[in-house]
Amino acid sequence: ELLADSRCALLRFLRARDFDVIKARDLAITCCCWRASVRPWSIEPMLIPEALASGAWRFGGHTKAGMPILQFDCAAWAPWQYRFGLDEFVRYVAYLMEGAVARMGPGVEQVCMIWSLQGWTQQLMAPFAVRCMSQLLHILQTMYPERIGVTFLCGVNSLFQGYFFRILRPWMSHRFLTTFQFVSDVRQLTEHIDRSQLPPNIGLTQLGGAHEEFPVPLRSVEDELDAFIAELGGPANLPVASEAAAAVAAAAQHTCISGAASGTHVGEVDVLQGKPCYIEVALESSTAAVDWHISGPLSGVAFGYRVCQAGIFGERVLEEGHGASADVAAPTPSRAGAIDGSLAIQEAWAGCKLRLMLYSSYSREDCRTLEYCVGVEAR
Repeated sequence: ELLADSRCALLRFLRARDFDVIKARDLAITCCCWRASVRPWSIEPMLIPEALASGAWRFGGHTKAGMPILQFDCAAWAPWQYRFGLDEFVRYVAYLMEGAVARMGPGVEQVCMIWSLQGWTQQLMAPFAVRCMSQLLHILQTMYPERIGVTFLCGVNSLFQGYFFRILRPWMSHRFLTTFQFVSDVRQLTEHIDRSQLPPNIGLTQLGGAHEEFPVPLRSVEDELDAFIAELGGPANLPVASEAAAAVAAAAQHTCISGAASGTHVGEVDVLQGKPCYIEVALESSTAAVDWHISGPLSGVAFGYRVCQAGIFGERVLEEGHGASADVAAPTPSRAGAIDGSLAIQEAWAGCKLRLMLYSSYSREDCRTLEYCVGVEAR
């Protein structure tokens, strides 16, 4: 009855299933049955003892769009220590999401997450940890559909990048995948989150925020919310929704590569229809040349590159152009073959970024996966 009375909730389920009424109805029933079983609003600390005390997840501030922030520090996450196993982690996620949703102000419907991944190790890729991540993605997509506005991935190492694309991505819908943003520069965060709402660091990731470290939640959902509202000065002071939410959702996908040493970097990128995708190379004084080879379903994919220099008044383009495609006379849009190119790097470009840009304006598929190979030659 509560679901039927909430127009916003019904719209969330419809959006999650592309406005297929039957599928949206089935999703809503599944969600209601899960909530009746888990009872996330009444979870007590005694049911999630090790998970809660670890401080791996914390409630943060709010984005400029009014979205409450959930912080995740992978260096503090030790799921193998959970006394109640997988059930404890499921209740932990429900506890966190319920608390975050309760912190939403008028007009706000989504949550922002910041993942600090600088301490990601092979131990977090053990079978039980993988099952926990599977449950996390399942709960976020099915039990809290359309609740995640954006997830900023900070301090990503090559180990997690391979884990994300090969293990986690198959469990994500294309719609949910668009909420993940790889952060290569703190300025990407401060564009959407004021420094007063960020701590100095999350785990091993330095953010340079002005807010003191957010405390580890140790009380029930209701008690944590009451304390938060009291500190805020009343529910009327909750941040309201703003148009900045649309800017977060439209942010481009980033993959960042260091240009400090010679090497070959391979991987995959997802090019979503109507959303730019960047492969960035951080240029250093030692970077001599960069070459690239991009292959896959390139029909309708436009490509270009720019050398960008950050400045007080925004970025300045020092060099731009298009790569050559193997089978296509015009480099963009590509129809087949591969996108190849190379660029000699000037020493004056040290501190700049070489941005390889991919964009799909039309396609029968809403997402396509391309393979890239980027070679860096250092002096």
